[in-house]
Amino acid sequence: MTATRAVVVGGGITGLTFASTLIDELASRGVEADVRLIESAPEAGGHARTLADGGWLVESGPNGFLDSEPEALSLVDQLGLTSRLIESSAAARRRFIVRKRQLLQVPSSPGSFLTSKSLSWRGKLRLLGEPWAPGPPKDVDETVFAFAERRIGREAADTFVDTVVSGISGGDSRALSLRSQFPVLHEWEEAHGSLVKAAFARRKKSGGRTRLLTFDRGLGVLTSALAERLGPRVIAGVAVGGIEREGREWRVSLSNGTSLSAERVVFATPSHITGRVLGSTDGALAAALASIPYAGLAVIAMGFRAEDVPRSLDGYGYLVPRSEQFATLGVLWESSIFPGRAPSGRALLRVVLGGVSRPDVPALDEEAIAALARSELKAVMGLSAEPERQWIFRWPKAIAQYTVGHSERVEAISTALAAHPGLGVCGTAYDGVSFTSAVASARRSARQLADRLSGRS
Repeated sequence: MTATRAVVVGGGITGLTFASTLIDELASRGVEADVRLIESAPEAGGHARTLADGGWLVESGPNGFLDSEPEALSLVDQLGLTSRLIESSAAARRRFIVRKRQLLQVPSSPGSFLTSKSLSWRGKLRLLGEPWAPGPPKDVDETVFAFAERRIGREAADTFVDTVVSGISGGDSRALSLRSQFPVLHEWEEAHGSLVKAAFARRKKSGGRTRLLTFDRGLGVLTSALAERLGPRVIAGVAVGGIEREGREWRVSLSNGTSLSAERVVFATPSHITGRVLGSTDGALAAALASIPYAGLAVIAMGFRAEDVPRSLDGYGYLVPRSEQFATLGVLWESSIFPGRAPSGRALLRVVLGGVSRPDVPALDEEAIAALARSELKAVMGLSAEPERQWIFRWPKAIAQYTVGHSERVEAISTALAAHPGLGVCGTAYDGVSFTSAVASARRSARQLADRLSGRS
């Protein structure tokens, strides 16, 4: 029997998970497969890489994931990595926001909202009226901000929701689609009529809080384990230049002058990269892929002597509202979130800058990024000491933005793909931007492809 040949383009967490899952699923169905993964960078891993450097453990992208996604935990278990999972510290449950260049703790309970200085009394009273807020407009792709303003009031929407959205996605809550970016909130409102009622129902059903997890040696443990499992199937340091149809197969041209033939080609790359590769294959499909906007980020990790940090790092870190007019989106107090991130007597901080409000930042040189980050750290934390070490990562197009109309764009991509049998896409450009969403998207897509290749429905 001739093995089914498949090429996966992109060696981030999505591509690695897809390739590994596809191999397992096909094997369980008795289908022999030859799967290759192409990654343009020198090594696989994408944003999820961990740098071990002289006692420091530095993440280039996400630093952990929530345990609310079963697919992620299932993957960890299958790889034999469950024993290496660690949970964030209790202190990391405390989150802060900047208000007039002062750090204020984010309220974590209804009672703490009443005593918090982060909202005025008018804002607090409006927030307490959430259960009686008006329902959603009909047939409208409502923005995240419009939803929040309608449910909890403008002040709380500005102070908390817009700030959180900017911090986790680099985006603008006034442009992002609620149904696409945060579908669970849309579902909660439909099912319960109130976010407060939905939260109580969810807590009662789940029976516990969500945990933030990583691995003992950082998130790169997972991507490294996947890459090692795939072994020689990973072709790194080579880009895909284009693909073309040859009978019942696709010929994938590589930057090193070679090519691969496969019946199935799945792109797990950012949509704009996928669109660029497919430009000569289908102009309309390429345009639809390119229509998904992205936010760029610059991340700088800085290591300090603990005694040089003028305040206790007694939490996860802080987010910066747009009203502060900073380039910083948020600061993570890494050495207080997870153990082993800094040598004894040292503190590790990571500053995330840029986003849609400061698209120029990722293009700045390293000296300018460092100066900007340190200036804004000093303004908020009073931290003026020189860091002992620093590491800078630039991600010019880091996070897909699910702006209003996103579902229609994804539908247009799916429709265009249907005209090209054997061609597919998956990943954070389409159905969830988080690390665990990438894992879930890859595993679902791999199972669906395995079903088709094995003749199942």
